[in-house]
Amino acid sequence: MMKPPRFDDILEPLKPFQRRTVDHAFRRLFIDGDRTSRFLVADEVGLGKTLVARGIIARAIDHLWKDVDRIDIVYICSNTAIARANLPKLRVGSANQRSFALATRLTMLATELAPRDDGSSFMDNKLNFVSFTPGTSFAMGHSTGQSRERALLFHLLEPHVTRRTALMNLLQGLVVNKDRWRSGLDTPMPVEQRIRGDFDNALAVRGDLRATLNELLEGPFRRFRNHWPDEARWARNSLIAEMRRLLAGACIQALEPDLVILDEFQRFKPLIETREDHRSPAAELAQSLFETQAHDGRPVPTVLLSATPYKLYTTDAEIEQEDHYADFLATARFLFGGKEACVASLTHRLTRFGNALKRAAEGDAAFLEAALAAKTDVEDTLRSIMARTERVAASEDRDAMVTERRPNVTLDPADVRQYFAADALFRAVGDHDPMPLWKSAPYLVHFMRGYKVIDRLEETLELSPEKVSAVLRAHQRSFLSAQALHRWSELDPAHPKMREMVSDQLDRGLWRTLWMPPTLPYWPLEGPFRDKAGATKTLMFSAWNVVPDAVSAILSYEAERRMTGGRIPAYTDPARQQTPLLRLTQSAANIRSRHRLFLLWLPCLPLAEAAHPLCAPAGEDRRSWVRGRVENLLSASGLPDPPGGPVDERWEWVTPLLLDPHLRLFLEEWRDDTGAVPEGLDPLPRPNPELFGAYVDDLLNMTADQLGRRPPGLVDLLTEVALGSPAILALRSISATATLADA
Repeated sequence: MMKPPRFDDILEPLKPFQRRTVDHAFRRLFIDGDRTSRFLVADEVGLGKTLVARGIIARAIDHLWKDVDRIDIVYICSNTAIARANLPKLRVGSANQRSFALATRLTMLATELAPRDDGSSFMDNKLNFVSFTPGTSFAMGHSTGQSRERALLFHLLEPHVTRRTALMNLLQGLVVNKDRWRSGLDTPMPVEQRIRGDFDNALAVRGDLRATLNELLEGPFRRFRNHWPDEARWARNSLIAEMRRLLAGACIQALEPDLVILDEFQRFKPLIETREDHRSPAAELAQSLFETQAHDGRPVPTVLLSATPYKLYTTDAEIEQEDHYADFLATARFLFGGKEACVASLTHRLTRFGNALKRAAEGDAAFLEAALAAKTDVEDTLRSIMARTERVAASEDRDAMVTERRPNVTLDPADVRQYFAADALFRAVGDHDPMPLWKSAPYLVHFMRGYKVIDRLEETLELSPEKVSAVLRAHQRSFLSAQALHRWSELDPAHPKMREMVSDQLDRGLWRTLWMPPTLPYWPLEGPFRDKAGATKTLMFSAWNVVPDAVSAILSYEAERRMTGGRIPAYTDPARQQTPLLRLTQSAANIRSRHRLFLLWLPCLPLAEAAHPLCAPAGEDRRSWVRGRVENLLSASGLPDPPGGPVDERWEWVTPLLLDPHLRLFLEEWRDDTGAVPEGLDPLPRPNPELFGAYVDDLLNMTADQLGRRPPGLVDLLTEVALGSPAILALRSISATATLADA
């Protein structure tokens, strides 16, 4: 019997401002008489919204424990990587691994929730955490989805059709290998029975879908073709998308969520549209989840997390379709549950506050008092559906928990010329003064995607191109030159802030490192990392859409220019101008000599687990400890160690396979492309496919009794592999909750 979590222990580490947010959000969602079903936590970046969400989850579980047989927490975020990183942080109580369902697509919950071979079922747990991503879960369009989705649809539709082979043809989609697709369908796929029943019921009332399905099975898909006519493909794609939508709806009905967390929801904001005449089919499906009834008959409590839940400000220079006020009201409308009366009341109070501010500017005390009262009304209304903590207010000494750095930036002549060039071009196309934009980025016209001035530029180029040509001739030095970039010419930052970013991000050599230096290194840093202690990621904020494009383009170009060091003659197509380093080769005499590359690719479990540097005792040199563990592995493995004879270099590349026999199956599946591919991932690529199979055969055909004397540096080589092989590091990082053997 699972014990209820001790939520006081979970809340204890929270900072006071985080605890206040948890308590307020919980009361508004579960306790207050006028409680809401949706609440926004909009704390500023870096203030721990995920920890706040965990606190709300803990309070909700404690509140529901005695009254609800099964508590389901649904976590929705924009991609699987975020879900994998945040789900362990949201974990509450002693929930076991089976109580977590991580699916990139809502439809695949039909298999995620199904009973396992041992009879254990997700649905039998007292506490469950479910996660999926919205982009591929709600927006079906006319997409046929992934092959695993279509395989699931095959198992669901097979009982409803008589033409099994035609159904295989219909659902094959873009899978090229027909035999592999069909053989895969012979493998049973577990399906949660309630979802199967709800899907069958939904299909039963959709006579149009059943008719279309039978028509396609009896018609174009009755026999297999390598190339289907356009009309047949369009009909197939539309039908499969509708079937996926039907299955997603059945999965939503099975969830019965008690709390929904929408993380960084601004990335999929169209899905929260509540107005029926404005909803897309994707929004309709999403709303069916948000409007699911909880145990008390009310819409399921939903927590939204976002530091930027709506656009704070837009001007006429920004993208034409964006409107900060409309964006704010759309967010508020969702939080109010689509109640237009509440939106109208908020709009009225905002208008009254705005008018009161204008009158208060006249200096009359009565007007100032009225403005304060109007401000309180707006705050009270918003506080009922949202909370936000700013960094300044989050700390007792109001220092925003940051150290202010004041770089000494200077204005160079090239920076001023940038303004004159932008101003001349803006005037030539009939636009406004670019001063606000010039303060934030150089080379504006090259990076202003979606701005009105670009539309005007295109019109001018079509009607009066001489106006633009005159500006380009007069200010040639202030625009980017394709020829100069092609020759890897040095790029002038042409902006005080950009010059400071080049100095901070590039001049100190961070571009030489493959990843950020560790905050707590296991051993003294060497090589490119030697003088990089204390380096951190940089978070950049700007009110202008042009800035991220300009900064990323200029910094990445300059970093690439420094990396090439003159080795690559031209910027275009660098792959054709250099020989890749990690390549499998073969001589004219069919001699293969680059087997050591497999040391970077083979996830050897004993090296990853038994020689894990984090397991070294405190105070002991980790490299020496790992070396000792490698020596122990070699001595305890029972592998031969001939004392005499010539050195056999093959030890260097075959030892991981001898230490971990399970790698044989991994290599066979990699060579033959037969391994199972996790949901949301592409098949494992094969380097140099024309030679890869022969190299794998060399490894698989090698046995320990064929080897001669070990190379003297074998232990040192395997120590480096255990410490830095990408495959070993990836294996250690696969799961934060499971052991490596389980992973």
